[in-house]
This record gives sequence, structure tokens and C-alpha cells, in this order.
Amino acid sequence: MKAQSNSRRQLCQSMALAALASAVPAWAQSTSPRKAAPTTPWRLMINEAVTGDTNLFLLTARYRPWAEFMTGQLKGRPIGIEPVVDIKRFMSMAQGTTKPELVFGKSVNQLAKLVRDDGYQPLVRRAGPYKAAFIVAKGSPIKTLAEAANARIIMPDEYSATTAVARAELRRHNIPKPDVLHVRYQEAVAQQITSGMGQVGVVNPTIARKWADEGGRVLAETQPVVNWSVLASPAMPADTVRQLQEALLGMNTQAAPILGALGVKEWAKAERQEYLALLDYTKE
Repeated sequence: MKAQSNSRRQLCQSMALAALASAVPAWAQSTSPRKAAPTTPWRLMINEAVTGDTNLFLLTARYRPWAEFMTGQLKGRPIGIEPVVDIKRFMSMAQGTTKPELVFGKSVNQLAKLVRDDGYQPLVRRAGPYKAAFIVAKGSPIKTLAEAANARIIMPDEYSATTAVARAELRRHNIPKPDVLHVRYQEAVAQQITSGMGQVGVVNPTIARKWADEGGRVLAETQPVVNWSVLASPAMPADTVRQLQEALLGMNTQAAPILGALGVKEWAKAERQEYLALLDYTKE
């Protein structure tokens, strides 16, 4: 009897231990904290055109506050800054198989091609239009743009928006094949006119104002076109596009110092038609 009692006791203990062993993993799994799935950062690809900075470290630092603001607006979605100095490489990357979620650029004629040809979605643009200016020396005999038909015209990089709209304006004045010399930086345009290497220069509004302040003359301006812009990937869902637009426009009041550090007074809502109108003007 005692042997049977011991056997039953051992059997009960074995069954209890087995039950406990099977329960522990389920209990441990149900009460351990679950790790959140990692959030893949969005890419914000930036090109400041040929007048911008070329130091990638400085560019990344400059745009970091903007990315951090947007991360806060997008419920913690991290945004990685990806500056690209060379505009041809910038366009190649934007048109590649793996497209960035966000693009910011100053060469708006190139951005317009991304909108028209690659399906990028306009979000916001710098408020106020962009106009390039034709400058001449104070004592220049050239009084109108039409009189510049036989002049040597100094222009910045051939891929820049400044050059694109300047050529468009010359065509409007029946100068389809001007004598053009390209220099890489717009600051060099004014220097070339001062040194007599050309009779007419093409520059952005900032340099045009400085030129006039120093006694030079602004001969003419181009038609106004869409300004620096932020675009969203072709794959971005419509509701996310609306959310991004609202967040960016909200910077006008909530993050004005961040915008100011980027050279933007305020954002305005961008429309696809503005980019198509620019390309119709430049014939690109």
C-alpha cells in the first residue's frame, strides 16, 4: 500500500511539473514587452544648385532642424538628410528606381521635369516668384534687351534655372542664338562684366540688387516663374501628401526661424500647372 501511495505521489508530481513547464513559455511570452518594428527613415534629397554650399557636412547640419520639425509633425517618422551637390547626379538619383520620399531644390526648371516626366507631386514652393535679371555696366550703351543681340552674354551653369529662364526671355526678344559664355557661379558673372569679358550678365535677384546698389544697371528681368520647391515621391499616398502640405505650410507660423535659416520667408502651396507653365516658357 505504501509503495502504491508513493507511486501515485510521484505521478502527480510529474504531471504538475509537466503542466508548469508547458505554461511557463506562454506566460513569459505574453508578459514580455514587445519590440516596436523599426521605422525606416524617409529620404529628403536636397540640391542647392550651383550657387549653394558644397560642403556635405554643413548642408546636412543646415537642414537638420527642418527634418526634426517634420519628424515631430509626422508622429516620429525619422527623416534623413541627403544633400547632392551636382545637379546632374541629383536628377539621376531622383529619377532612379529607388526614389526619395521628399525632394527640395532650387533649380526649379529641373524640378519641373520631375513633376512632368516622373510623377513627382508638388507640395510647397517659396512664396513669391523667381525672376532672373540681365545686368550691364553703368556706362553701357546697351539700353534694351533687344540691343543685346550682338553682345557677349555671361550666364551661370547651363543646368541652372537662371540660365533656362534667361534663354527663354532672349527668345521672346527674337534672340534665339545669343553669344553665351557660361561660368559656374553667379557671383563670377558680375566679375566678368566688371572686367569687360562680357557686355551683359544674367544673375539671380540677390546679386542683381547688390549690382544695382554698387552702381551697376539692371537692364531687364525675365518672366516670373515658380520658385524653390519641395516635391513628394510619385508613390506618396494622397492623404500623406495633404498631411505633408499642412505641416510645411504650418512652418510659416510655427517654425519661421527654421525657414529663415534656409533662405525661405514662407511657403506657399504648389500647383502642378506652375511647373508645366515654366517648362512651356523655357521649352525644355
